[in-house]
Amino acid sequence: MFYPGENLSSARNLKISAVLISVVILAGIFMFSSCSAAKSSGGKQHYDFTTVSKGSIESTVASTGTLAVVSSVDVLAEMSGRIEAVYVDYNSRVKKGQVLAKINTDLLKIQEREARAEVDKYQITYDLQLLNVKNDKPLYDKKYLSEYDYKSELATLNIDKANLESAQASLEEITTEINQYAFITSPIDGIVLERDIDPGASVTGGSVSSSTTLFTIAGNLEEMEIKAEVDELDISSIKAGQEVKFTVEADPGENFEGTVKEVRLVPETSDNLVYYYVIILVDNKSGRLLPGMTANVNFIKEKKDDVFTVPNAALRFTPTTLSDAEKNRLLFEAGLPAEMSKADKSAAMARYDETLRNKSSRNSRKSSETGKMQQSGLSGLLNGGGGPGAGGPPQGGPGGGPGGGSVKHQPAGNSSKTESVRTVQPAARKPLWYLDKNGKLAVALVQVGISDLTKTEVSGADELAGKEIILKIKVE
Repeated sequence: MFYPGENLSSARNLKISAVLISVVILAGIFMFSSCSAAKSSGGKQHYDFTTVSKGSIESTVASTGTLAVVSSVDVLAEMSGRIEAVYVDYNSRVKKGQVLAKINTDLLKIQEREARAEVDKYQITYDLQLLNVKNDKPLYDKKYLSEYDYKSELATLNIDKANLESAQASLEEITTEINQYAFITSPIDGIVLERDIDPGASVTGGSVSSSTTLFTIAGNLEEMEIKAEVDELDISSIKAGQEVKFTVEADPGENFEGTVKEVRLVPETSDNLVYYYVIILVDNKSGRLLPGMTANVNFIKEKKDDVFTVPNAALRFTPTTLSDAEKNRLLFEAGLPAEMSKADKSAAMARYDETLRNKSSRNSRKSSETGKMQQSGLSGLLNGGGGPGAGGPPQGGPGGGPGGGSVKHQPAGNSSKTESVRTVQPAARKPLWYLDKNGKLAVALVQVGISDLTKTEVSGADELAGKEIILKIKVE
């Protein structure tokens, strides 16, 4: 005989049995995973320590660039011809006016003799015509010679004079080429960086566009410059006169220094990235820096001396042996104002613990009610929890983490009157974990400042000076 009540009861019992079986299976999986993890971890865990120490720290912007000479001169050929001799080589130090090479002048000397003969010919013609004009001048004055004839003689004299001057100019040009342009000289004091000719090579002289470059001379290698590329995100941090440190691959263990000369305002674009050229002046009296070397540059944004610093890894450490609730409680206590009395701190911590208990109780009741409404379904069992270990400190209570929320500072023995309200800002405060005198985990909150690639400036850590700070967990 069918009874509806018995059918509902059986269905309810079957559902509860299924839920219990699921819970047992999940618990078995969790225990198996825990055992496997313990076996895989194997050795014993211990802490690696570091210390909070005083020192110098620099905040930098990294870039790369190429070393080049500050100024250089290209020596061009001023006449065409064949190189007869080269007197200098690469890296030769030269003085202004020193002969570097010579162009063969055999053909020019032949042309010089021809030009000199032309000058002599026109000189004779001019002298003879000048004599005729002088002789005919009295006749012209006495009207024995017509005006036409006399002026014709004067015109011929002027033509002969022009021809003579033209021949003299041609001779002077050839003489200048032989005595000056055939000798390639240095325009400045410096060092030869490039030599692009050898004896027997033909060179072309004339305009800048067609002339052959014979030598490149650097004015001074004791001062060089770096042309560095700086990303648009960092260019606002770069200013003229800023200190720069750099290394070169040829001498990676040596740090060199320089100064920003200028920031060029014309943007460059490569692969959709915008960057700007920054010119850096570099002292090279040692001669160890050479043109073309790649420089790894660090622009010094900010530098501080005699400040507390810790390795960056210490600020990233978080203990794995504490629950979230335990960590949050320690962080809350560390975030209380240092000037609070011991009694006030005890009251604040008591209120913190009470708030957590109240929250845990509320979550438990809510979970129980939800479970009943859902007939103790699996989702209710898995999601209806809460408590201090799962959710951390309550929001809006006496702290929501390290320094979180507003902490009401009440004097002991007078809970009805609030003396002051202090709010600790969490944004720039970081935890440093250490072991107290009893060997238990403890934490201090510090204000962080500038950072480099390995360490960070911290303040508010005077009591931690010289104390061993946990850097990381090491497994042996």
